[in-house]
Amino acid sequence: MVRPLPFCRIASSYMITKRNVIRLIAVVAFSIFAVTMTFARLGETEPELVKRFGAPVLRETHMVAFQGRTYVLGPALVFKTQDWRITCDLVDGRCARIHYTKVGDWTDEQFETVRNANAQGLKWRETSKPELGKLYREWRREDGAVAVWQMGVEMKITVPAYERAKATAEATAKAQAGKPATI
Repeated sequence: MVRPLPFCRIASSYMITKRNVIRLIAVVAFSIFAVTMTFARLGETEPELVKRFGAPVLRETHMVAFQGRTYVLGPALVFKTQDWRITCDLVDGRCARIHYTKVGDWTDEQFETVRNANAQGLKWRETSKPELGKLYREWRREDGAVAVWQMGVEMKITVPAYERAKATAEATAKAQAGKPATI
């Protein structure tokens, strides 16, 4: 026989039992796990991303432009899941930048879930000014990763490997721009 917890009598027709509490905890834990599993993670490879989401709905080439030239950094994979559009920019075969886009307002829980899914064992620290909270928010990790949310646009998370690849492309562009013209 399941005995109700003595302090948990809510109404005369319903009591919270240990079994119901355990069920509730299991449902909440599964929900948190399921939500975090739907988000891509920094550092994942293309096969890991495809395993998580299935085939991308779009595959592009991620390029940057400097000095009038474009440079390929790697593939960009676009996934759609529920209300989310997730774009993963790969550098050296690993996800180095992620864009999360959704319709509607973001909740604090969604900010936290996206950051936690991309924490890689490190802590995020909010660095944005409180007065900008409804328009712009920024978080940083001690390794240099940055998460930026702009109202009505997206949340973009970038790791230092992405910035290094971009800086290398820019340095190459400057070096090529300084060469004498061959006309």
